[in-house]
Amino acid sequence: MLVDWSFEKLQKITNGSKGSFKEDFKIKGFSIDTRSLKKGDLFCALKGDRYDGHDFLLQAYKKGASCFLLSETKKDIPSLPFIKVENVLKALERIAKNTRRRIDASFIAITGSVGKTGTKEMIKLALSNSGKAFANEGNLNNHIGVPLSMSNIPYDSDYCILELGMNKKGEIRRLSNLVAPEIGIITAIENTHLKGLKSLKNILEAKSEILANIKKDGCFIYNSDTNYSDKLKKQAQKIKIKTIISYGKNKNSDIQFLKKKKLRDKFLIEARYFKEKISWKMPELSDHWYTNSLCILGIGKYYDINLPSLLKLLENFKLPSGRGNLVIAEKWLKKFYIIDDSYNSSPASLSAALDNFNEMKCIGKKIAIIGDMNELGKKSKFFHLNLKKKIESSNINIILTIGKFMKKLNLELSSKLTKLHFEDLYELENELKKIISSDDCLLIKGSHSIGLYSFVKNILKDET
Repeated sequence: MLVDWSFEKLQKITNGSKGSFKEDFKIKGFSIDTRSLKKGDLFCALKGDRYDGHDFLLQAYKKGASCFLLSETKKDIPSLPFIKVENVLKALERIAKNTRRRIDASFIAITGSVGKTGTKEMIKLALSNSGKAFANEGNLNNHIGVPLSMSNIPYDSDYCILELGMNKKGEIRRLSNLVAPEIGIITAIENTHLKGLKSLKNILEAKSEILANIKKDGCFIYNSDTNYSDKLKKQAQKIKIKTIISYGKNKNSDIQFLKKKKLRDKFLIEARYFKEKISWKMPELSDHWYTNSLCILGIGKYYDINLPSLLKLLENFKLPSGRGNLVIAEKWLKKFYIIDDSYNSSPASLSAALDNFNEMKCIGKKIAIIGDMNELGKKSKFFHLNLKKKIESSNINIILTIGKFMKKLNLELSSKLTKLHFEDLYELENELKKIISSDDCLLIKGSHSIGLYSFVKNILKDET
């Protein structure tokens, strides 16, 4: 259940004017999308570039909305209580801030160029063994998703883990100001969003905005293997964050990944935790996920949580869909394996995915399906062609590409490698159907807009 909201309290917090009133008014949640709205939700009529929430008031009413938060009353409004405000998003931010003040929970904010979502889910799973843990769903990590998620935090939560995303300067500052975390985490500073941010240094500055809003007696946890990690540490020291913890493969890290050891269907992860050695079990994953799991030990250090208890549930961790999870596909009368890394792509994450695929044991052929990495600006061609040596030196048998920059890479790849390029996903699927055999292994990765995420869903769809 949410914190208690009365009509008058919402009106006061949002600085709005009421359109009607109902004494038994009750909010069960906050929603911006009628497709996912549940009965009892307050529907926030946001205005965007492509959609206007005010056009969906009737659908929200039919789905069982309890109230509307809106900024105009020109259109027909179904017979429900409503609060009119000047700006719906700013009103939602005020609700989020009020929720933050009223909930007695520990808040953790996580950002980084790559690895945010999977690491957030690992943290949520680990902390759920020590209390009730809440995290923003999916990719609700932007200027809308974060205040919406905060407004929906259950009142009895013990831990709130919020992923913060951005594609320009100022966004992390704004979001972390809402969250006001005790712990702030940066997973990586890598080449993403270069179209808007132009340089790796600008990415550093944008991501490190989180530091200003970590509570001074709080904790900053960062990946010591990433770019500019030394600058992150110096910035945190300069603003006098009380506890600073580093993790990574780097021997100078406070928490260091040492090795992994195969144990039947699991891996035993061994790490140095300050001056101690510690181990725990995890499923078979790419090494960077084992490294990212180290930040959980930093959380345990700060909150003084028993580490064996904190790490116990990681044995059952599953990556979110499209983030490198291994799935079995039965399609076209064949059974094969997919590393589904189709949700998004960047130079760092694609390089790591190719390394993992190269190490993977496979009875059949290894087929890599890779799409363009977007938002790299003027350096797009460079980063795509930079993959040439890695691919040519790998044990990939067939490479299938899609996207204008992957086409350039495809042309540069050695003719000794079986390679094909496609202009659309329909052609790609038809070709895959011809060349795939049982026991083959596929790596599928590309930026979200390329459509490979839907492509994988279609392959996994039941044909009956």
